[in-house]
Amino acid sequence: MVEVLESCFVVPSDETPKGRLWLSNLDQVAPREFVGFVHVYRNTDATNFFSVEVLKAALSKALVLFYPLSGRYAVGSDGRLVLDCNGEGCFFVRARLERAIDSINIQPSPELERLFVPSIEMAGSKFVMLMIQVTYMKCGGVVLGFAFNHILGDARCNLHFIRTWASITRGDLSSIAPPSFDRTPLRARTPPTIKFDHPEYIVEPTIRSTLTGCTTTKFLLTKEQVRSLKTRCNNGSVSSVSSFCAVVSLVWKCYCDAQSLVPDTTANLMFTVGIRDRLKPPLSKYHFSNAIVRRSVQSKVSELTSNPLHVVAEQVKVAIDSVNDEYVRSLIDYLEIVKNQVFATMKVPESHLRVTSISRMPVYDADFGCGEPDLVSRWKVSANRVVYISDEPGVKGGMEVVITVDSTTMHRFEKMFAGELYAGNENISSGLEINRNYQIGQSKL
Repeated sequence: MVEVLESCFVVPSDETPKGRLWLSNLDQVAPREFVGFVHVYRNTDATNFFSVEVLKAALSKALVLFYPLSGRYAVGSDGRLVLDCNGEGCFFVRARLERAIDSINIQPSPELERLFVPSIEMAGSKFVMLMIQVTYMKCGGVVLGFAFNHILGDARCNLHFIRTWASITRGDLSSIAPPSFDRTPLRARTPPTIKFDHPEYIVEPTIRSTLTGCTTTKFLLTKEQVRSLKTRCNNGSVSSVSSFCAVVSLVWKCYCDAQSLVPDTTANLMFTVGIRDRLKPPLSKYHFSNAIVRRSVQSKVSELTSNPLHVVAEQVKVAIDSVNDEYVRSLIDYLEIVKNQVFATMKVPESHLRVTSISRMPVYDADFGCGEPDLVSRWKVSANRVVYISDEPGVKGGMEVVITVDSTTMHRFEKMFAGELYAGNENISSGLEINRNYQIGQSKL
């Protein structure tokens, strides 16, 4: 069991702006839950290796720049969420675990969350914006667990904060880039003008797929395997297919095959698209909010499973490319009209697959003075039929795919995924590495 040595609230080291921060319509529809990462560091015998005093002092300074993370959210008189910038601080936990890092299965799971991430019960409030746990391991290593309230910002924002805290901790102030909390560019127009359909945001009955009997498995794709997939996807009419597009198309195709769905069933793939550089003018690189939108692709199962991969990839690419300034403005205006409705819980029938990607993000840029983390992973498994995609650690061009589905589907998916990956590419030397069958509810830790 994890031994909690200290728990407290860390507040900004200097006076910070007070008052309420307006949250955009994209913030309003973000899941009202905590998300984040687990960073794993091995002991490098460095001086003051993750000294808790140094960490807390640097965190207090970082919160001056990122002052909304010290606030609390509330519901305004008009029913909208607002952020009260009151400087009450983020929740901080120092803990110890008599286990070696190598004995821990570092991939999303309820156990990873339980071991390394503080709970809202520990913090005493679900309205807190940030929770951090520093866990000192028996082997001398350290695990940092971050839980960010999704209401305030997306993964890129969270990584920006972690990178800043790390820079202050190691004394490198020259690399710090202050965030921007100005959400004015994301206000709805007057009057609202809706030019597109936005089915991803239609309110549906609340259905949370159970995790009972589900399996989470991690697949590691080499740089050569990703490059081969992109080559196959470019054989058709698709041009410049991204690694994400190629990999998610293969995952979707294999998932629908593995599910043995009725051929005329409509399959749905939902993912998020970043909009910072898609708006006119573009948002700041360091804009801090939920600067992402949901996008989806639909296809009959019979067509999806019978079509070659490049046809599936073209569908995904077209959906991604359609997210431009005009599309985002239409969505923001649509959300203004249907405001105060809750979209955080999405309907996830068995023909639907949801994907979250942090590929091409600076996940490993978190040097607290002892080097970059050896491993970074999401800790949360939010629901059945969810896929996480990220870059493979230490391998430029390689990718990780973490998928949660029922055990029967996983068995078929694994065979189909490996078979499709090697289709026509027998000369690829590296095999598909699989971290198999983390059974939800049956702890391996």
